Amino acid sequence: MTKAQSLFSLTRDIRTRLFISVLIVYVYFINGFNSPNEGSRLALIMAIVEQQSFKINDFMEWTWWIDYSEYPPGSGNYYSDKGPGLSFLGIPFYFLGKFVAYRLYSDPLLVNGTLASFVVLCGSIFTVLSVVVVFEFCKLLEINEKTSLLTALSYAFGTIAFVYGKTFFAHGTSAFLLISAAYLTVHYFQNGRKDSTKVFLAGLALGYSVCIDYQNVLALPPILAFYAFKREFRKLLLFLVPYLACLGLLAWYHFVIFDSPFSTPYMYTGYYGEVQSFQAFSYPMYLGLWGLLFSTYRGLFYFSPFLLFTAYGFVLFFRRYPQEAIWFASTFLLMLFVLSVYVVWHGGGAYGPRLLLSVIPFIVVPIGILLDTPHIANNRWFQVIFFGTLAYSIFTLATGAVTDPVPFPWTPNPFLEYNLPLLIGGNLDSALFKYISPYTIILVPILLLVVNLRQIHLLKLRNKLLDTINAFRKALP
Repeated sequence: MTKAQSLFSLTRDIRTRLFISVLIVYVYFINGFNSPNEGSRLALIMAIVEQQSFKINDFMEWTWWIDYSEYPPGSGNYYSDKGPGLSFLGIPFYFLGKFVAYRLYSDPLLVNGTLASFVVLCGSIFTVLSVVVVFEFCKLLEINEKTSLLTALSYAFGTIAFVYGKTFFAHGTSAFLLISAAYLTVHYFQNGRKDSTKVFLAGLALGYSVCIDYQNVLALPPILAFYAFKREFRKLLLFLVPYLACLGLLAWYHFVIFDSPFSTPYMYTGYYGEVQSFQAFSYPMYLGLWGLLFSTYRGLFYFSPFLLFTAYGFVLFFRRYPQEAIWFASTFLLMLFVLSVYVVWHGGGAYGPRLLLSVIPFIVVPIGILLDTPHIANNRWFQVIFFGTLAYSIFTLATGAVTDPVPFPWTPNPFLEYNLPLLIGGNLDSALFKYISPYTIILVPILLLVVNLRQIHLLKLRNKLLDTINAFRKALP
């Protein structure tokens, strides 16, 4: 196959088109940083690159003096209060941002805005990759390609992945790593248990997810139980080697900063004193569950009501793949119940239950199985209800994504009381929309149209190009 043929094969690949299409939409609404959460991670990147240090003393303005740790307490030495993993991943994007910013601008504000936007691009790319993995996972479970695509797009635009896909929060990248670990594991077992590399990579993905967000350690027990059910104890050791290596990296980072591998930034946070001890897990569970699932404040099913169909989806999932269904359900439920007793279960300034995003793919995949069941998917009433709730979900999440993904934490109903008025008023959170021209909004459908040209047109174009290349080659001596 020639290079030209490979190029056109790539453009016809549905995974590539899915990735580029979703990324275009996410990136269009990037507008730098919206919160000190993101700024704390950027401050660590800048400290590493500019000063070869983990101290963020000279970059504290990015934290808004909210998201930081101080050690020793009262010493004036400040550090990011987040897991370092996402900052490590963002370093290449920071270099790229510097390369572009200092060649385009001299104004420090424009330089900083460009740097922030390029770093945010890191989070966008990994969130979009989680969409592609959801698509691939559905296909792995023998769901037809059209339904797999519908499921992936429902996740991309009907869940809070849409909101946080344009930010440098950890949750979209966490979702990618957690669902990738699951995909690699299931792929290994469904393909004859031959490719042990996938087990190693699954352990690496899950381990590094803890370096990004400490709560991802909760995904470990369900996957360990899955390996035990499969009686793959040797492969379990292969899985644990890279996982523990990632924890070793995290322990080293803690030791360098806090003189102990078992200390975490949350023990020395300067603003959120309530998360400094195990007393942080003392919130009434019933209130946390209501808040995370049904409240207008952060309710998962309030913002994405189509996800309610996952209950029936898990029934069908269990009939086809009982062990995988138990694993997926326990992963989601374990994260849900632990977060429900966390005093900051709401995630502060947030649009939707952002702390749950890392495990939302685990409840989206069963919906794909539901949609792939003919006697259900072809029922007219089911179609009306499902696509009606999906349309509402997309509108609700798009409202947050295109305006402000970090509404004030004291707003009881961010959708109706804050973000929808912003949308009606035309206050879009997009650097392109704000700083270039309002008419750049037409770029989105145009680019999507270009990316998703039908294969027949690509084929004609390919044939013409190949004919031209072949004619040129024949003319050469």
